[in-house]
Amino acid sequence: MSNSILTNNGAMIALQNLEATNASMNTVQNDISTGLKVNTAKDNAASWVVSTTMNANIASLNQVGQNLGNADSILGTAVSGSDEVSSLISQIRAAVTSTQDPSTDVAATQNEVDQMVNQINATITSSNFNGVNLLDGSQTAGISFLAATANDYTATGAASTTIASGAGADLTTSAAGTDATMKALFNLVDSAGSGGGLAAITSATLDASLKTVDTAASTVKSASAQFGAVQQNVESQQTFISNLASTLTSGVGNMVDANMTAESAKLSALQVQQQLGTQALSIANQSPQLLLKLMQSA
Repeated sequence: MSNSILTNNGAMIALQNLEATNASMNTVQNDISTGLKVNTAKDNAASWVVSTTMNANIASLNQVGQNLGNADSILGTAVSGSDEVSSLISQIRAAVTSTQDPSTDVAATQNEVDQMVNQINATITSSNFNGVNLLDGSQTAGISFLAATANDYTATGAASTTIASGAGADLTTSAAGTDATMKALFNLVDSAGSGGGLAAITSATLDASLKTVDTAASTVKSASAQFGAVQQNVESQQTFISNLASTLTSGVGNMVDANMTAESAKLSALQVQQQLGTQALSIANQSPQLLLKLMQSA
């Protein structure tokens, strides 16, 4: 190879190698700073497409999990309310039974029962989560909760799945209640009911009266069992969604996360190459100076 002051092949080769080293260093430094080996589509188009799609699905799953958490709260509120109503009806049953005890102060017991009826209605009104009440008759058809979404809605047959609460209950205990059994309970035991209250219950009507109470209690227990079963389903689905999101997140990490140990070792090697490349370029750039010395000696 001839020596030339116009074309320095050694410097060009050294410069190319140094630029390649610098480009690799920039890539490694970017991977280390972001923690990702696939930051954009240019890094790895296939992995980027898959990871972007899966991240969108993970975000959707996390939102479904949040929705299920709200569903759990709605159902839990209904179960707690219906359990409390069931307990109050048990106390009312005892009060009805006590009317056949000659030593019972029926008037005082009536006041207690009236307070229990008021407490039932207050409990139902309070069994409200963010505007949703499954016990006051406002949700006659019940409500549905989103349980999962399909991963790809461009695929044939893709569809979301839901969990239904079943028909809402109306445990309101008043003359205006829509449930016949709860309305009958009110008319039997409340002083404002059409049955005349506890004072009207006799030994001859006791069994029929207790049947009215038991029928209302059965209505409440059925509602509590229904919402409790749905709540259990919701909690199971919530656990599954959480585990699925964690698994997908781990899978995405395997595709796009940088191996920090390997990247650190690569960075150290590139730093050495950069130093050597800089030194090689410096040596190559001195070649014209050697020709100048030859000219001076001539």
